Amino acid sequence: MNDFRRMFPKVEILFLGATFGGIFPILCFLIGWWGSISILPEESIRYAALAGLLVGIVIDILFLKKWILNAYRMDLKWLAVLYLFYSVGLFGFFMGVPVFNLLLGLFAGFYMGLRAADAGKSREEAEVNFNKTGFFTSFILAVACTAALWLASTDSSTAANINGMLALRQPLTQQGIMTVSVVGGVVMVVLEFFITRGVARWAYK
Repeated sequence: MNDFRRMFPKVEILFLGATFGGIFPILCFLIGWWGSISILPEESIRYAALAGLLVGIVIDILFLKKWILNAYRMDLKWLAVLYLFYSVGLFGFFMGVPVFNLLLGLFAGFYMGLRAADAGKSREEAEVNFNKTGFFTSFILAVACTAALWLASTDSSTAANINGMLALRQPLTQQGIMTVSVVGGVVMVVLEFFITRGVARWAYK
């Protein structure tokens, strides 16, 4: 633990760099990809996407250092937008399975703990912010779980896909899958709150 604490500043910089540095490369890549579908031939779309990625990297080269230096003074509204960006991205990347969105609470808690420590907030003030952050991440996860549930309920092949993927000896029915999804979603939402708050407390120390 002592060794980790000594390297903590490096971990912090890597964390902030990855968090803020991933925005524009991903965003510009997607803009280049989807924005060119209707105007370019299929074989040229990848080049437009790579051009967008390059633009995002150039933006990082120009501004990332400034973002890292001001990371703890950014308006929380922009940070909420950033969190939503990564939430939607993860949800789409894993094709509507919100399990991996649970991990975002770790990063949100880590950031808020570091932000509270940097601002010199008292334990009481920090706890208020940590609770608010936990409620926020839980709410976003609840929305993701609801969207996943809706997608599953409207897709008649959901049961067949899950049973085939898991190679279940006793296949689940559509109703059984919906029940498990609801229970699992509630558990994840509650867990997200405690994960976020717990990591925030740890980073604050």
